[in-house]
Amino acid sequence: MSASSPSNLKKISQFLGNLEKWVLVLLLGFLTAFALAQIISRNFLSVGLVWGDDLLRHGVLWISFLGAARATLERKHIRIDLLPRVLPVRLSFIADFMCCLISFVVCLLLLWASWNFVQGERLAGDIAFASIPYWWLELIFPISFALMACRFCLNCISGLVRGPEGVER
Repeated sequence: MSASSPSNLKKISQFLGNLEKWVLVLLLGFLTAFALAQIISRNFLSVGLVWGDDLLRHGVLWISFLGAARATLERKHIRIDLLPRVLPVRLSFIADFMCCLISFVVCLLLLWASWNFVQGERLAGDIAFASIPYWWLELIFPISFALMACRFCLNCISGLVRGPEGVER
């Protein structure tokens, strides 16, 4: 591994993180405005889009899964870190690495399962609303698990580069 590899990986991760952040911000803004428009149109104009609630549900799904991927980037995902706090430095490093590696493998398995699910939905050909197939809306499953798997892999690599003492080698 060359000396610039960790910095390249960090740049890629930062780019994906910024893209993800802006997608989350735009999606949240759109969903908020759309929900407000639905409320106003239903309560004051007695009209509304029939498929609006379905769009909002899928939007919340997208925000949730992108938020989980974002939490993984910031290392603020749910984790049990009792062992790293009580173990000596070297054992703590091994425990942290193993947790990261197991999380990576689980995300890969979920990526595979979600990809198969989306393929099944694509073959079914069901339409969600406004001529949009369900499988388009469900692409967030493999996308988010792929992002999380990449982040856990990068965390494993950066942990190995830093070593047990947390210092770059």
